[in-house]
Amino acid sequence: MRMLARSGWSLAATFAVTACTSDGTTSPGTLPGTQTITVDASQPFAYVAFGDPATVVNVTDASASTAWDVRLYATAVTLNGGAAGPGDVSGYCLCQNSGATAAELRAMTPASQLAAFEAVTASQVPASGQFMADLLSPVIAGWYTGTAPAVTAAPSISWILRRGTTATTLGKFRVTTIENATTAAAGSVTFEYALQGAPGGEFGPVTTRTVSVGAGVTYFDLTAGTVSSATAWDLAFTGYTIRTNGGVSGAGGVMAVPDNATPFAAIDAAYAATAPSQAYRADEFGGVFTTNRWYRYNLTGTDNQIWPTYDVYLLRKGSAVYKVQLTGYYGSNGAGRQVTLRYRRLK
Repeated sequence: MRMLARSGWSLAATFAVTACTSDGTTSPGTLPGTQTITVDASQPFAYVAFGDPATVVNVTDASASTAWDVRLYATAVTLNGGAAGPGDVSGYCLCQNSGATAAELRAMTPASQLAAFEAVTASQVPASGQFMADLLSPVIAGWYTGTAPAVTAAPSISWILRRGTTATTLGKFRVTTIENATTAAAGSVTFEYALQGAPGGEFGPVTTRTVSVGAGVTYFDLTAGTVSSATAWDLAFTGYTIRTNGGVSGAGGVMAVPDNATPFAAIDAAYAATAPSQAYRADEFGGVFTTNRWYRYNLTGTDNQIWPTYDVYLLRKGSAVYKVQLTGYYGSNGAGRQVTLRYRRLK
């Protein structure tokens, strides 16, 4: 049974009297106390702007807007900086629970981890150079080994693909060989894939294709089995990156889950159907929340649940620094993707 107490929805926020400057930021010396906000992250995307208090904001073009600081979708957390946006937001993880065991994490609650959050002070803020801005984090990663141009394909890792949030499986995919790679691009990339003909149906025959990957973008339509265009594609190859048409890369709803334990030939429709929806993700921008994820998954081996680590993150925007702790993924009614953030400005 899902543990609703883990969500942090019942934790009361504490407020302090504050003063604001002409630009809307809080004056030093009058910083607000610890507060929480719960965000509906069930649809891409939910945008949060920190302040007193933090608020959910509407954003039309995230890549050009400074109105948001954090973007949420399911378990993905994006900061408005680096490749993700012009907001100059970067992050640093104190990661005080990085060594916690599964049993220890299961015992943690928002209330039990409040003291650790409150104990973090401005004296623990590192130099600005230690903060990390977001970069593209494609779901199809690890498909080669080595350093360019001396790279080799990694065919032992496969990806189960799906389109949208339904149980419809798109198929399976892996890269088998790389030839003529350069420092800038992978060159000739050969891959295999098989598609599900209809929802719940068997995978069709394995198809092998080779694409030429250079500095530009090579789009590929898996259903058509051909190189395509930006208007109809599932995979996009450029340099040493493979994007899927979903998340921050496109509107096609393509998601994937990696599998490096099962041989490609053994991945059939029945096996693919056992991958829970929570395990799939789309391309995202990631920095500190990708290298140090705020949750662990399926701690008991059978719960298929998101478990927060309660690590404390520091987010810098200009001269302001906030400490942030993600304390829940489930709402009061048990619905997922209701992400609760505990936060407080340090400076």
